[in-house]
Amino acid sequence: MPIPLYRGLSDEDVMSMVIDLRQVPAVENDPGESRCDVPLPPSYSPPVESASAPDRGATVEYGAYLAGHMAHCIECHSPMGPQGPMTDTHTVASGFEFHGPWGTVISPNFSSAEDGVAEYSDEDVKAMITQGLRPDGERMSPPMPYANYARMAEEDLDAVIAYLRQLPPLPDGAGLE
Repeated sequence: MPIPLYRGLSDEDVMSMVIDLRQVPAVENDPGESRCDVPLPPSYSPPVESASAPDRGATVEYGAYLAGHMAHCIECHSPMGPQGPMTDTHTVASGFEFHGPWGTVISPNFSSAEDGVAEYSDEDVKAMITQGLRPDGERMSPPMPYANYARMAEEDLDAVIAYLRQLPPLPDGAGLE
């Protein structure tokens, strides 16, 4: 569970999710006993009393909120370390491996480095996020949820891109683990 990211969700966004989940019909299910067999990192506490989102707009701050807390871009596009995705030191620098029926896919570098998005136009990045299309027209591999992001408002996409563009250029993070 990406608890450190969820901790920054605004009260309003959490309530919207609760309202949405309450619309799902109940089912009979015994999930069994829940347990955690790994030590929890310090970022899992103390409890969050309240959180708010930055004002909506095509700003770096709102883009950080969307790319982090809401869409989890920074989780999947950062290399994996011993305590999970290295979102504090290698934000969106690649290296997260996904294994599935499509084979093994390593998330690409989305930092402002040359092997990241530095050479891509904003329209190229938007097509990658919302259509799963690379600038050369090649389709991106699963599990990138571009179909979910296809409905993003233009202003929200602009905010995410503003956030990505201001991140430090980091070399590809694959192989850091």
